[in-house]
Amino acid sequence: MRWIGMGLCGALAACGGGRHAPVRPAVTPVVTSQEEPAWRSTISPGDALRLEGLPARWAAAQAGLERRGRATVASEGDLLRGDAALDHAALPPGSYKCRLLVMSGRVVRSFPAFFCYVGSEDGERLSFTKQTGSALPGGWLYPDGTKRYVFMGARQKQAGDGSLGYGEDPERDLFGVVERIGPFRWRLVLPGEDLQVYELTPVPVEQQAK
Repeated sequence: MRWIGMGLCGALAACGGGRHAPVRPAVTPVVTSQEEPAWRSTISPGDALRLEGLPARWAAAQAGLERRGRATVASEGDLLRGDAALDHAALPPGSYKCRLLVMSGRVVRSFPAFFCYVGSEDGERLSFTKQTGSALPGGWLYPDGTKRYVFMGARQKQAGDGSLGYGEDPERDLFGVVERIGPFRWRLVLPGEDLQVYELTPVPVEQQAK
């Protein structure tokens, strides 16, 4: 009986001393879906490719400039530097002084300043209209990341108008990007046959177009 008792004690000790790895619950990875920017559902496939190819388009436009054009690019600083975009691209609503420079062939053409207007709309998008002058881009600005807005619009038929939307008349369609390039300083870049760069700076209320 003594030996049986010792055997039982040994068996119980062996059972009690066994350790088992804790069972961990299965972990299911959380998959978050990121919505497509709103402008992607509107832009044509060809224009989408041209928009994404803007850095190469910018480099090609500058490479073809003659000496005077290169001097203009250097004097304008960040306005005509392709990689000058800064974070926090949002534009405050209101009137802006707009100055247009066009890289066309071997030269950079500059035009007199005029007024543009940025309006606050429902959601995150902004409206953009040109209030004075002859060339009349107008449309919508859609946030796209932290460094740019995407412009989708058209060449309007009269100043201050923005009723003609992108896609209604492909011959008048315009698209581009808005980037912040300094304190209270933005630019709107429209790629096309020529590269159009609008400098946008807010103006005081008393100087705004009526």
